Amino acid sequence: MLDPALLPLIPGDTISMGGIRFDAFQKTETWKRLAASPQWSRQMDEFTKEVGFDPRKDLMEILWASNGKESLFFVRNRFSQMNIEPLVRREGFQRLAYKGYPLLGDEEFAALFMNASTAVVGRTARLRQIIDSRDSGPGNVSKELLAKAETIPASAHLWMVATPAALPKFEADSAGTSNMLANLPRLLNGVQYLTIALDMTSGVDAQAVAYCVDDQCAKQWQNTIKGLAGIARITLPEAQRTQMLPLLDSVEVQVNGTSTTTKFKADLATLERLQSTFSAEVSRRPN
Repeated sequence: MLDPALLPLIPGDTISMGGIRFDAFQKTETWKRLAASPQWSRQMDEFTKEVGFDPRKDLMEILWASNGKESLFFVRNRFSQMNIEPLVRREGFQRLAYKGYPLLGDEEFAALFMNASTAVVGRTARLRQIIDSRDSGPGNVSKELLAKAETIPASAHLWMVATPAALPKFEADSAGTSNMLANLPRLLNGVQYLTIALDMTSGVDAQAVAYCVDDQCAKQWQNTIKGLAGIARITLPEAQRTQMLPLLDSVEVQVNGTSTTTKFKADLATLERLQSTFSAEVSRRPN
């Protein structure tokens, strides 16, 4: 799952990471349907004009990595074929250099170009640390985190893996009065790793795996996910509930020892109906 060209660049203090495999995503029916949307095309045209390259043609992969305080974005792209002058013309942006590596941005935020196909975007000081670490060898990213990343199906177009430190923390009484939700803080604290994978070939086929500290926590995760799906059937407004039923009906939750795997799927027609329903709901809300 992890691109060997990007792996040596990931800092050793990374506690969560994820990515989008654009090259594979662009070959799917979901992408084709998305690209045909006038709104999407307009947004992509504006993005291309602003930054100087077309993600519909040039972008191969984006990997993000976070240490819990800040994130870095690793971009695999056909930079040798793109014109970066529009970025240079942005107010305050300039061409920088550090130890022979070109940077584009300012002293606060920049893009570091490692070679003709790889760039890293983030705080300028952090980018300089990456260059320094290359001189002393790659960072020691958690072996457990990398191992969990490798369990993500190769078919996933979008994916994420996180350690306990990256998961949200809640106070025991902050989840509301529902007994089910009241257990959520303890359940999250019982998760050692969490992975999410989305296959967007024709709609969405999702899989999330919670690796728990013990069997009891894994079983409680199963009960909680099933319970939340049941609550959604009851509490959602009628229009949204009708459109959500195919997705809710597809939810599967399985326990395997200390891990809980949740799967659900929705075809393109269901996704489009959901988008239309929720967009209409948002447009009716007062500003």
